[in-house]
Amino acid sequence: MSTDGVRVLRILGREYNIKAPAGEEQVLQDAAAMLQAEIAANKKKFPYVTSNELVVLSALNLCARQLNADDTPTDTDAVARRLATLNRRIREQLGAQNG
Repeated sequence: MSTDGVRVLRILGREYNIKAPAGEEQVLQDAAAMLQAEIAANKKKFPYVTSNELVVLSALNLCARQLNADDTPTDTDAVARRLATLNRRIREQLGAQNG
């Protein structure tokens, strides 16, 4: 089995093996680092929430910041397609690890 493009990401103490498309490995690692930093910040603000709640809260905060980042028009269809593709890949990876 080839491990080209596979990255091990550690989020909330759990490792995830995720295959990144060619050329997007660094973006994936940067996204994981950004998510982990957001989770750490939220954990300080809300020390009693569960890990699942931290992830959801952090993801919502990051999405809200991205949506409010600038008021210039963006290609929302392209962003939606990319997010859908990333969601599908993450679900596939999680399914492979759990099953």
